[in-house]
Amino acid sequence: MNELHLEIGAALVYAGIFILIFALGEIIRYLQPSCPELSRKFIHFAGGLTALTFPRHIQSHWSILCLATGFAAVLVLAKMKGLLRSVHGIERKSYGAMLFPVSVYLLFLLGQSRTILYFVSILVMTVSDTLAAVIGDRYGSIRYEVEGVTKSLEGSTVFFFVTFLCVHISLLLMTPTGRLESVLMAFVIAVLITAFEAVSPTGSDNFFVPLGTFFILGNMMKQPLPAMLNRIGILLAMMVATAILTAKIKLFKTTGLIGMILVNYAAWTLAGVTWFLPLLLGQILLYGLVAYFVDKVTEGITGYQIKFLFYAVLLPVLLIFAANALHARLTFFLPYVTSITTTLAIIGYFFLAILKPCKDEWLRCLARNRALSILCCAGLSVAGVCLIPIFFHGQAVIVSLFIVFGATSFALCLFHFLFQKMGLGLQIVLRQRVRLLCSLIAVALVFLLQEFAFSS
Repeated sequence: MNELHLEIGAALVYAGIFILIFALGEIIRYLQPSCPELSRKFIHFAGGLTALTFPRHIQSHWSILCLATGFAAVLVLAKMKGLLRSVHGIERKSYGAMLFPVSVYLLFLLGQSRTILYFVSILVMTVSDTLAAVIGDRYGSIRYEVEGVTKSLEGSTVFFFVTFLCVHISLLLMTPTGRLESVLMAFVIAVLITAFEAVSPTGSDNFFVPLGTFFILGNMMKQPLPAMLNRIGILLAMMVATAILTAKIKLFKTTGLIGMILVNYAAWTLAGVTWFLPLLLGQILLYGLVAYFVDKVTEGITGYQIKFLFYAVLLPVLLIFAANALHARLTFFLPYVTSITTTLAIIGYFFLAILKPCKDEWLRCLARNRALSILCCAGLSVAGVCLIPIFFHGQAVIVSLFIVFGATSFALCLFHFLFQKMGLGLQIVLRQRVRLLCSLIAVALVFLLQEFAFSS
């Protein structure tokens, strides 16, 4: 009972500390109304440093869940009511404040037996982000834009060096890791996480930066020195290969290209070659579709920034993280593959829906016959992405292909219905969200179907 009392007492003390931090943020906002980012970064920095001490005083993740849920609810309600100007008093759209407590809880839950991973991930999210924002705003002169949000090269450079130091010093002081290994891990993580931060839209860096740090560091700490050097070679090779693949048709702008490299590297290093292969085949199929349709459709289908990629790869990336965290790659593989096939099938179907008048009679017939176009798009996507990976995966190949094809076809039918019902032709962002929703439903369907098929 004494331990329970201590746990509750610690949680209440932390709740009081966070209330004090918000109150001080409101005072700073009142005193400096012309600098809305100052109060936000103070709360971010102070809240992050406070969260660093959670493992020292709190044992149960339920206590952190209560704190995170409570403060996330307060932040959401405050945003709806126009309160807490110290956090929400900015013109740009950002979900970073709400994602902060979510990330802290997930890191605490995943890192209960690996405190170093929790510590480094929170430290990077707190210190690197704050210093990069403050110095970038004050001294940044070389600017670049990510989905309407202006960032600076100087800020990103500060983020890189601070992240390198956070990882390197923490590993040297808190683990038996050797100096050279520590330098290599810090360098790779600094490169990747700086890229994550640079291309994360609408405050999503408060989710992807700490979770990316956690999984990449956790994976690299298991690797011997030769494997770390190999990882650096893989990263460089992926940068070159992705740039070459996209150069001719200019499918992505710089931010989208960086994002695609990060996704490729995450799939390879966190889940292995078997998980990277569907992603690679999916990219080749996507580039082929765009190259074929680029002059045949009524809408521009090249030059995408990170937002398009965000909606396209969010589900596969989350499934990679989940499979890695839960050590359940076998369970998550078919849903992961389905998340790729449904996205590509829907993209192909949309290209047919916005087809210009053309000389190819077979293409015009395919575009007019919706049932046939759904079957063809689903079949092409599954054949192009799934055949080889599922064969190497080796779990009931024919049954697995039927499950993925059925779920992909269902997602396409649902997208067709919503496309017609909601008039999504000109609503680009809404169309991407609907595509993501259809993919999510298909993934959930695959989880159910494979449980029924492989457990009986």
